[in-house]
Amino acid sequence: MLGKNTRIFLQGLPIGLANTLPGMSGGTVALILCLYEPLLKALKKIDLKFLLPLGLGGAGGALLGALVIERFVQLYPDRVMALLAGMILASLRVTLREAGGLDLKGDFSKGKILNYGLILLGIIAALLFSGGSSGLSGSASNFRIFLGGFFGSATMILPGISGGTMLVILGVYYPVISAIASLSLVPMFFFGSGLAAGLIVFAWFLSWLLQRRRRTIMYFLSGLILGSLGSVVPPAPGLAAVLLFLLGFLGVWLLISWTSRKKSL
Repeated sequence: MLGKNTRIFLQGLPIGLANTLPGMSGGTVALILCLYEPLLKALKKIDLKFLLPLGLGGAGGALLGALVIERFVQLYPDRVMALLAGMILASLRVTLREAGGLDLKGDFSKGKILNYGLILLGIIAALLFSGGSSGLSGSASNFRIFLGGFFGSATMILPGISGGTMLVILGVYYPVISAIASLSLVPMFFFGSGLAAGLIVFAWFLSWLLQRRRRTIMYFLSGLILGSLGSVVPPAPGLAAVLLFLLGFLGVWLLISWTSRKKSL
């Protein structure tokens, strides 16, 4: 029989791995593993006996994901971009569903205009964050990496919302993945510090905010996801890139369908 700490460590591995993949949700994996509510309680109480083994497992999963992703980015950048674009686009299904969907029928009421305005605002914000650069190239300042960890942590504890997608939106996805894969201590320290601070803050603030403005947040997140696609669309996609885009989209779409059915049981 595995000890409690070993079991929590092993459960942390797939959570960390999921958070390195845009479109994949660490919060959803935690929900599947029946760890979501214990995780939120542990974050609010800062229960290190639970958080340390889970965090070490998450770090191991993130390292594994980063090593694989960085290698493939170096060998096949356009194909990886296409795969990630498909995964990110499919994750839009979650935020729009949580927001209540898009009602395209009938007259445009004040509520509908507000919803579309929030999506447009999210698109503009994502474009400003990315600065028009590719999501798989470039570098980022340590402060920006800290902010990526801080704001990315919010989505990492939301079931269905992808932490990797948020890093793409913030323009720090590849710098963070590269730092983890090469074990670059300085950017990893800033990212980890932002992540820890964000998890503690958002465990309280996010649950309060979602109870009051859930639809507003989800429409805005939908816009962020749409706007982030510009940074991962390959400049000249070939047939292989198109097929990988479809594969990424279908994989995440099916995962969302499966987890939805599981939650309804």
